[in-house]
Amino acid sequence: MIKIVFSILLLSATLSLLGGDFEKCYVTYENQSTEGPMKFIVYVQNSINPIYYFGFEILHEIDTSEQVYSNQFRLQRAFIYEFDGMKMQSTGLVALAPGESECVYKALNAVDFTGGFHGDEQLVDISFFIDGIRLSQMDLADSFQLKPCTEFSYIQKSSMHKTFRKNESQNHDHRVESIHFKNSIFRDSGYKTYNRIEWCDSVSIEIGYMSLSAIGIDMGEFCQSDKYQICQFNRSSDHKLKETNNNVHIWNETNGTYAKVKSEFNVSDDSAIQFIWDVTNYNKYYRNIVPNDPVNVNKGDVWDSSTFVEFGIK
Repeated sequence: MIKIVFSILLLSATLSLLGGDFEKCYVTYENQSTEGPMKFIVYVQNSINPIYYFGFEILHEIDTSEQVYSNQFRLQRAFIYEFDGMKMQSTGLVALAPGESECVYKALNAVDFTGGFHGDEQLVDISFFIDGIRLSQMDLADSFQLKPCTEFSYIQKSSMHKTFRKNESQNHDHRVESIHFKNSIFRDSGYKTYNRIEWCDSVSIEIGYMSLSAIGIDMGEFCQSDKYQICQFNRSSDHKLKETNNNVHIWNETNGTYAKVKSEFNVSDDSAIQFIWDVTNYNKYYRNIVPNDPVNVNKGDVWDSSTFVEFGIK
């Protein structure tokens, strides 16, 4: 009998060390961080080896300057952590590099992209959810650490504003071009982001990156789509896997890591072009809803996209 009890305790301890007793997700929240007001780190458990977590950082980004004009919550980056049951210890590996990992567009003759990292986006409304329950103002009044859960999500409504056009007056009128709805969900070894742009004005759009993910270089030495061509990253600044497609698999044999990205559009889904920008700071996934010549959108038009990102580490 004693041997049986000891064996059960030993098995329980082993499972705990291997992450068997850990939750699928933990959320840490700072109501005033060194990087600005309100910061979330969402630790999502790795599906292969459960002692590892991907720590997605969501910040309230505010820059009131005329050139940037940003007030929004954004997914900023994600590091890989090892969890010992008490604290998250960074491995130093980057799953998601700093940059834009949701969506942006570029109007014809605009000097820059509109939205997200590039600015010209203003918060209208925001809600945060843990396991489907909305966090109240009272819940967000105080910081908390490693709150266990299954998933974290946020839903944001924002307005996207006209970016300077070339050869036009540089007076900022901040005219609203579109309304942006974003729902990002963190669970199952990654995240999903659903983006909708409802156009409020007639605009010629040159580029519509409705699917973006700034995959870190620690995740990738090689890449492949379901068209089976394998490419090796060499930081040459070229576009890998540039093709009419909607999925990529990126992996790093040295680190035992991988990332998978898949996207879906309600417009031009069969003709949208994807690629990975192979540069020194990330292996960034892009998919363009404007595959060829600029398109004219009108008031009432809607663009929808879904992007699914999965990470793994052995």
